[in-house]
Amino acid sequence: MPRHNDSPPRSILTAAPWTLAVGALTLILNVGFAVPSFGPGTRLIEVMQFDREAIAAGEVWRVLTGNLVHWSAEHLWLDVGAFLVVGLLFERSVGRNYPWLLLASASAVGIAILLLRHDLSWYRGLSGVCSGQFAVALVAELRRTRDWRQIALTGAAALVLVLKIGYECITGQMFFGTESLGELGTPVPLAHLAGTLGAIAASPLTRQISSSTLSPFGRSKQAMTPSP
Repeated sequence: MPRHNDSPPRSILTAAPWTLAVGALTLILNVGFAVPSFGPGTRLIEVMQFDREAIAAGEVWRVLTGNLVHWSAEHLWLDVGAFLVVGLLFERSVGRNYPWLLLASASAVGIAILLLRHDLSWYRGLSGVCSGQFAVALVAELRRTRDWRQIALTGAAALVLVLKIGYECITGQMFFGTESLGELGTPVPLAHLAGTLGAIAASPLTRQISSSTLSPFGRSKQAMTPSP
């Protein structure tokens, strides 16, 4: 006799632990924006930012940690907000390899800037990782679904991502306007391209998608099949 899965829905903490952990760490590292009078906060940001001269002197952690610190409160909230939204929707879809996806994307951003942007002495921002995070989420969704409506919606989202990165690489400007977003620093399209390519290159690690995962665009057929 078929029996239905009566297990309670997973909480946010268990559904997206890495997303919440990285989001919280990013906020902590940027505490200087929340409490300007807290001097060590500003110093912490400077220690963590991508700094070409410091990296050449041996402070190689900056290749990764530069993704976690930001130029302003507006820059911070925009990046962290996007990261949390995508992660909360898709971390379960990517599965146990999600942290490796983030690491690959962050590494690709730092290495690309180090090797290809010699004119850039400093870099801060999580947007490159957000681009990679979203790209692999779309790949996971396309592998999962057979519903043409979900495929069309996912394909449209992928097209927007490609157009966004292409526009930024060609024009050197952000795809979305910055008039009301405060000081965001100088956009670095290479970071978005590198983060996306780094995550996609690591995407074979994410192919083991749980059959019980709930898709953000709809429920998978496997998840709806009752256990024997």
